[in-house]
Amino acid sequence: FDAGSLVNVGSCVSNCHITGAAIKIANIFAKRPLRGNYEEIADYIYNRVGAVGLAWGAMSQKAAAIAAGCWRLGIPVVVGPHGAKYRRMLLGRKENEEDWKVHDARTGEKVYIGPVPEHLFYAAETVEEAMVMIAKLVMRPNDTTKGRAVKLSHYIDLHKRHYGSMPDDLHLFVRTEQDIPFTMKTEIIKYLEEREWEADKIAMPDPTMLDRMIKRRV
Repeated sequence: FDAGSLVNVGSCVSNCHITGAAIKIANIFAKRPLRGNYEEIADYIYNRVGAVGLAWGAMSQKAAAIAAGCWRLGIPVVVGPHGAKYRRMLLGRKENEEDWKVHDARTGEKVYIGPVPEHLFYAAETVEEAMVMIAKLVMRPNDTTKGRAVKLSHYIDLHKRHYGSMPDDLHLFVRTEQDIPFTMKTEIIKYLEEREWEADKIAMPDPTMLDRMIKRRV
């Protein structure tokens, strides 16, 4: 922590330590086997691990390949303006609710989880845009209410600081009133009422995109 929560793991090819840490979360906490099990590992990381990759500045083909390795594992990646030259963005459309449905592994039902994470590969034009986008992309369907409240607090704070306003898509990330940061509750509830927000419309499931991970079918 003396280094400001920054850890130097070596040159750019040492990035395997970072993706390896995300893989170990699935292996240690969820007991997902590693051998020949890429699909389940990526499904777990995408739905549960609030990690985001950042590759700023001019990108070599090697750096682009490293970024692709991250989003292939389910970790969103934010790149700088130069990243657009590769002509491959993986952008979500938050207005299409059907795009944001997953299986609830407990029941087998398909439920709406909101646009989390909204994009997997995104090019930001400014540092400020990148900071706000990273705060948004760390949200996951499996967030606890306390975890989501902390993430929303960061997202709102950065959006206000750099854009001077409340995020226009905030209602898509608040699942219940317990998700609302306590210090901003009055302001956010007023905002949600203006957007005709419905409590519990966004589910808090045991999320998976794989049929075989469903424990009980409806």
